[in-house]
Amino acid sequence: MTKKEWVVGIYDDKNDAKAAVTALLKEGVAKRAISVIGRGHEEMIEDFELEKENSDIAFWGTQGAFWGAILGALLGGVFFVVPGFGPIVAAGPITAALAGMVGGAMTGGAALGLADALIEWGIGEAEAKRIEKEISQNRLAVVVHGDKEIVEKAYAILESLGKGEVKIHR
Repeated sequence: MTKKEWVVGIYDDKNDAKAAVTALLKEGVAKRAISVIGRGHEEMIEDFELEKENSDIAFWGTQGAFWGAILGALLGGVFFVVPGFGPIVAAGPITAALAGMVGGAMTGGAALGLADALIEWGIGEAEAKRIEKEISQNRLAVVVHGDKEIVEKAYAILESLGKGEVKIHR
């Protein structure tokens, strides 16, 4: 079995994160390898509650244009509240791990955070905690996971954009 690796780009600006995803897709990185995680806003909860009965994907306030583009480009999307962290919006394959951890925390009564879900997905503890901290400060994470070849390709693409902090994790 091939060991999974990750490249994580942390972005201050939604446009930079969107450009990163667009560049990855344009250069042939598979959708199933790309995830985006960002902080939601408290007002999104009420909008989501109102819209979830009528739609599989709801778009919220000023976040709508950004998340609409990301969700349209990637596989699936989720909006949920992580206990002790608050609203999160995620797109891509990481959504299953995040939703599973949050669901388990809700039914089991445990207070698992975003970092716990990232660790469960296979990201190292130190990096998971760093990503959680960055997202708590309203930054966005673009995560590409795969074998060494995919991750190195993604790293080169993200570095070439000259935006954000980009790191490989093995």
